[in-house]
Amino acid sequence: MLWSATARLSANPSPLHLPVFNQSITVLGKSKPSRVCCSPSRAMETNDDTSKAKGLSFDDFLSKKPYSPPTWASHLKPIPSHVFSLAHLPTPIHKWNLPNLPQNTEVWLKRDDLSGMQLSGNKVRKLEFLLAEAVAQGADCIITIGGIQSNHCRATAVAAKYLNLDSYLILRTSKLLVDKDPGLTGNLLVERFMGAHIQLISKEEYAKIGSVALTNVLKEQLLKEGRRPYVIPVGGSNSLGTWGYIEAMREIEEQLQIRSNRVKFDDIVVACGRLKDWVMQLTLLRSLNL
Repeated sequence: MLWSATARLSANPSPLHLPVFNQSITVLGKSKPSRVCCSPSRAMETNDDTSKAKGLSFDDFLSKKPYSPPTWASHLKPIPSHVFSLAHLPTPIHKWNLPNLPQNTEVWLKRDDLSGMQLSGNKVRKLEFLLAEAVAQGADCIITIGGIQSNHCRATAVAAKYLNLDSYLILRTSKLLVDKDPGLTGNLLVERFMGAHIQLISKEEYAKIGSVALTNVLKEQLLKEGRRPYVIPVGGSNSLGTWGYIEAMREIEEQLQIRSNRVKFDDIVVACGRLKDWVMQLTLLRSLNL
């Protein structure tokens, strides 16, 4: 049997209908061009040995380290005290050969898809800071929320498992599917391999109640059970998670400094789905005069 699922409702009356699916799985030389750096998530593979030497080593992975911000961000408060090494960094920047580009224009791509296959690109950058705080606070489990195929939720489940923390995921789905087992497709497969506790909420209830209230209800339930939960908001998008983007900008800056031919980007293009994330990244780019 590949998986088994049972539904559980809260013993305490609440306005929420959050069936929990607990599962177990048994595994049988030109003029200076205009340059654009595109970041699908976190914004050069250089050929320099120096750059390669900065990659994540066996000793660094899963280590908790004191954190010092870049000088241009040292005025921000509060500054995180520690950070976990969860991602494969620095992610490379590759020149991207696209047809029909304007003359003297180059496009380079920041390969945050290589931060760790199961960690969903840039998502792990925020989690390096968020989970460091969770561990510092003595948490034994992580709560977060998102869509039924949320990349952030998948990354959280994986990162939590790395650190021996349980994960509780509240996933938004259609009203027709909220009472059914979510299955083993896409990100759900990874989450259930990680042993995540999955709760489903309809899109209608999600819109009515809100993500903060939903996670707080689950947090209170876990506290009553003697657990020590740490809540991560939708997408990990809060002031602490922003430090992941700050580190991404420092990473680009350092990669450019060690590049032998001193590549300089005129623009950085970032794909972003949340206004909050967009404002964070725009602020960082402004601070670097980009």
